Amino acid sequence: MKNRLGAVFSLMALAACQAPADSQLTGRWDVQQIAGASLGENVDIWIEIDEAAGRVSGYTGCNAFTSSLTTFSETAVFSGIQEQDGDCPSVAAATDEARFLGVLPSIQRYIRNGRSLELLPMAQGSEALLRLRLSDAPSN
Repeated sequence: MKNRLGAVFSLMALAACQAPADSQLTGRWDVQQIAGASLGENVDIWIEIDEAAGRVSGYTGCNAFTSSLTTFSETAVFSGIQEQDGDCPSVAAATDEARFLGVLPSIQRYIRNGRSLELLPMAQGSEALLRLRLSDAPSN
């Protein structure tokens, strides 16, 4: 009996140490604000995060992009950002794309609250660089 209880407790401890099946960031996220400012009229920017694979893809408002993502605890670092060439549909989209791509490399941590996600610089008390909302659109 002692051996069985020991085995049960060992299995429970092992299960508790494994990472949860659901990650904090995986999914499609719609950008709501960039550095405190709302997006221009009819501008759509979104990111699709696959945290387990360390990959990000999305749309800048003008073009598709990809990036690597490294996460640990509540840190998140985007690197190797690559954007496809193309034209912007409007001046507002071009402006928001430049702002989005400008803040993306400065992100170093995140705060998730339900369907909301804030991507922030390292300094505590700093304004969110990006505010996102979990999308209702299907993931790719």
